[in-house]
Amino acid sequence: MSHKFLNLIESTVQRMTNGGILVGDRVSLISGYKSKDSFKSLSDDVQKYIEDIFTGNDFNKKVINIKTDNGSRAPGNADNRAGSFFVVVAAEKTNGLYDNQRAVTVPSDILKVEGQEEEEFGDPVPDSVKYDNKVQIKPKKPEENEEQQQTMTQQGDTLKKTNLSNPVKNTKIPSKSATPSPAVNESYTSQYMPING
Repeated sequence: MSHKFLNLIESTVQRMTNGGILVGDRVSLISGYKSKDSFKSLSDDVQKYIEDIFTGNDFNKKVINIKTDNGSRAPGNADNRAGSFFVVVAAEKTNGLYDNQRAVTVPSDILKVEGQEEEEFGDPVPDSVKYDNKVQIKPKKPEENEEQQQTMTQQGDTLKKTNLSNPVKNTKIPSKSATPSPAVNESYTSQYMPING
């Protein structure tokens, strides 16, 4: 009966089995990247484009794909694991929104992964997407002059000054209770339940 089942062999992609970089990593150019042979071998247009992507804006640069020299479409193929990797990098305009139209393929040896040694959670927010929040959350003391605080309320055809102060004593509201007072021998229940006592 064992011939009815297939053996599935699962391989996991880990950081150090993928050239030290994973999809989703925030990356930057290493210092002295221009002296690397892998960067020098690129055309002048690609070199300029890489520099524009990394220095032209303050967005986080994220890895969106990793390729090998001779990659295969089959996910289990050994050709997908190699010693030389190329990394597709795009600017992250906001969380999870990558500028795929301006992505660029970069040799992995001119990139370094950012944020691995930091203890803070998440990526830094670029200054270009921050805005000055005008919300005033600090309480302000009321002004001394009551005339500046006074507002008017319309009641019918007339205007009346609005009372902005809180009452300091209970307000008596004229009303009549629906049932008699709940005092002994006067409660509603005493009419149908005798009080022994």
